This record gives sequence, C-alpha cells and structure tokens, in this order.
Amino acid sequence: MQHDNTIHARDILKDAKVVLLVDWPNPDLPRTLLEAGFAVFCYSPNGFTKAEIVAEYPHDVNDKNIFPRGNKTGFLVFRPMGDPPPVTDIANIFRAEQEHASIITNVLLELNVKCVWLQPPVTSSKTRDLAKKHQLTFIEGQDIAQIARQL
Repeated sequence: MQHDNTIHARDILKDAKVVLLVDWPNPDLPRTLLEAGFAVFCYSPNGFTKAEIVAEYPHDVNDKNIFPRGNKTGFLVFRPMGDPPPVTDIANIFRAEQEHASIITNVLLELNVKCVWLQPPVTSSKTRDLAKKHQLTFIEGQDIAQIARQL
C-alpha cells in the first residue's frame, strides 16, 4: 500500500504541465520530465532556460547548456530565455535550505507557482512553514523523476 504523501505527490504531478527546476542532481531528472511530457524550465541567478531534447547536436547553444545523449536518445539542451515561463505549476528545488526563502520570495511568488517540491535528499521544515504561509502546496521526500516515470 502507498503512503498518502506518495499518492498526493503523484496527483499533484499528474495535474501539472509545467515544471521549473531550481537546480537538479543530474541530467536524468530534466530528461525524465521532458520524456514524460512536461514543459521544463530552469532557473539560476543568470536567468531562465527552457529544456528540450533534440536529435542533432545544436550549434546555436552554449556547450555548457548541452548534455550528451550517453545511452539516451537525443541531446538535452537548455536554451536561454529573455523572460520567465508564463505559467509554472511546480517548482522543484535542489538547493541548500538557506537559499529556499530567497528563492520562494524573490522568484517563485512572482511566477505564481502553485507547488514547492524539494528534490531528495533536500528537506526543510522551515521551507514547509514558508510554503504554508504563502498557501503553496509542499512536497518533500519524493523524487519527482521517479513519480514522473510512473505516470
């Protein structure tokens, strides 16, 4: 039997279309979300990027934003964007706890994010409280890529 929080996380992900990654543990995470049909964007202090998988090596993108296919199909590419994504359902955060408050208040609230999802092993009771204060759904302890594979 599944725990309620696993079912809740799956329901949240099932209803989402757009995921914003605030860092990620490895290229498999954004690739898995793209392959599962999500629009994937990333945020860093340098701005926003849009993730995509392309068949051929793109020569119009900085090499640091291209991840080779390895044993996967296509290249994972992050294209810089001038503006943030117009809609964001879930913000998946893979950053240290001391950065969460700034990320939420300075970036995520501006984007009208509905859900803050901490990517394991990241956890934080302070972030849970901050999400609650801003009426955001909060998920931790669940790997978003693992759940996306199950959808």
